[in-house]
Amino acid sequence: MSFVKDLFWDEEECAMQLHPPHLRYVNNSRYCLHLWKPTHQDIPMPPPSFVGVIGLGPSEAAMLFARMGAIS
Repeated sequence: MSFVKDLFWDEEECAMQLHPPHLRYVNNSRYCLHLWKPTHQDIPMPPPSFVGVIGLGPSEAAMLFARMGAIS
């Protein structure tokens, strides 16, 4: 999805995949995902620390979380 997002928007722009309430859900293809970006407003974003550990790549984060699981 990140690759596709960068095809259509600048890498510093925010776009999102929406998961609407069931009553508003439209599913014309089970193999199609949509990215969306409003044209005249910014997308509110959570603080980065709510998403993950800043500065860690996927393999480093996996090792950290594996160690954390071994501790508990």
